[in-house]
Amino acid sequence: MYSAGEVAKKLGLSKDGLRYYEKEGLLPPIKRDASGYRSYSEADVEWIFLIRCLRDTDMPIFKIKQYVSLLMQGENNSIPERRAILKDHQKYIEEKISIYQMLARLIDKKIAFYDEALNNSNAKCVDYAEEWNHFREVLGGIKHD
Repeated sequence: MYSAGEVAKKLGLSKDGLRYYEKEGLLPPIKRDASGYRSYSEADVEWIFLIRCLRDTDMPIFKIKQYVSLLMQGENNSIPERRAILKDHQKYIEEKISIYQMLARLIDKKIAFYDEALNNSNAKCVDYAEEWNHFREVLGGIKHD
């Protein structure tokens, strides 16, 4: 059994974060010790870890509540719904990864531009307008609707 402080430390949360998860109905009922303090089991820690993973990947609280509600029912008939929630979120994550990969490539090109400017003794000082023009070229032009 773990105290709230131990769970918070183990999962990189604050105790307030743990209480928030509990208040929002994201956790099963947490047992209390003889002194009335919350006492978390290993299963509780694993549950909180799952919630934390979903939050860390930007799943909205209302979606987590929906997922957790189905999970707490513990019935196999909600498996298709639970799976659909996770599949939708997986698609969202994959789209975000794709965007971040493209942005990382753009930043790499910008760093290469600076490296070339720093390593070329004949390079002239580039002003803002020239640098912006270069970056627009790297971007492939800015698309206007």
